[in-house]
Amino acid sequence: MAPSRFVKQPGPLSSHSVRFSQNLLVPAQQPTRLKLTKRTDFYEQRCVKYPDRACFHCYAEFIHALLLEADPSVTSFVPQPYQMEVNRKPYVPDIYVVRDSRIEVLELKPRGQFDPKKAGPLSAFFDQYGMHFDVIANEAVFEQESLALHWLPIVQVLAQAHYQGLDTDEAEQRLFDAARDETAMTVGDLLGDAPREERYWTELALYRLLHRHDLHCDLSDASLDYDTEVTAWS
Repeated sequence: MAPSRFVKQPGPLSSHSVRFSQNLLVPAQQPTRLKLTKRTDFYEQRCVKYPDRACFHCYAEFIHALLLEADPSVTSFVPQPYQMEVNRKPYVPDIYVVRDSRIEVLELKPRGQFDPKKAGPLSAFFDQYGMHFDVIANEAVFEQESLALHWLPIVQVLAQAHYQGLDTDEAEQRLFDAARDETAMTVGDLLGDAPREERYWTELALYRLLHRHDLHCDLSDASLDYDTEVTAWS
């Protein structure tokens, strides 16, 4: 039997509380209307954990996505993943996240304030599919704004390299082995003294190792530079 276009929320809630207009709960970024791009603080960014051009309807969503890129527990995300109806009104969640094999559907709001008449039905709806709905305060996201912006140039380079299909396996292994043999090294130690134009592949390999968290550096307070300390995860 072909699946219905809409999935209704069963149970004690009204049968009209939540309707879901995509089959099988497969997330797919919903198109952003041109009118909305002009009315909102709109951002676009090609990402890695969402390997396409991602659309964000406010600065908090943009910063949050960069934090997801930096989070080793997150494997993937999809912005604006579903077209739904909640209490007979259109609704698109902000983001779908796979974190430690757990699926989260998240809404970002100032001060974490979200209509409880929507939150209750949404939580119940996603819970029956083993998914978790939550609301995140924009202010909590902005507390890590520096970390997110320090990761932005790394994500931009990685996304472009992914789009181009560039292979750095050999350089990645060499860098990882070098870092593993030392208690700590700096980025400059790993990149060596070759001219910058010859170091692109090594830098790209380093970025990939950092993004996968095979190598680690602290970007909370400062952006990546030649003096940044790098260690291998044991």
